[in-house]
Amino acid sequence: MSKNKEEKYTLTIRMDDEIKQEIQERMDDAHVRSRNAFVLKAIEFYLGYLRQGKNLNYISPILASSIKSEIKNTEHNLSEMVYKMAVQLSMLTQIVADEKDFYPEYLDELQKWCAERVASTNGIISLKDMQQRENVYTDYDYFNRNSGDY
Repeated sequence: MSKNKEEKYTLTIRMDDEIKQEIQERMDDAHVRSRNAFVLKAIEFYLGYLRQGKNLNYISPILASSIKSEIKNTEHNLSEMVYKMAVQLSMLTQIVADEKDFYPEYLDELQKWCAERVASTNGIISLKDMQQRENVYTDYDYFNRNSGDY
């Protein structure tokens, strides 16, 4: 039987004027043209909620799926950015390493100092701040003496 030829039943409901008025105002939001269609849509929604068998909001599964999808996209985008930054940092590190030879002690002390600096600033580092820092070097030259000019 087609939907138009199905037998329909009349159900009388009573409501106060405030609810009737709100239904009238919300019919466009619900994309319906009659109060009857609005009430049927509301009943179908509530039946779906009851079928869930949970005390959660009916749209929770849809919302959770949407949030998971957005988080997955964000995670993917962040992973790509971190990878690209790591490649650039590796290139810069290689350029510096090619230019100078450093004593291992210098690199160890610099690594500790930088780790402390990043932790204390929540990773917000600027070149200007680095130029204003206290001298972190000890009394002896950490650079390889064979490099000559530093």
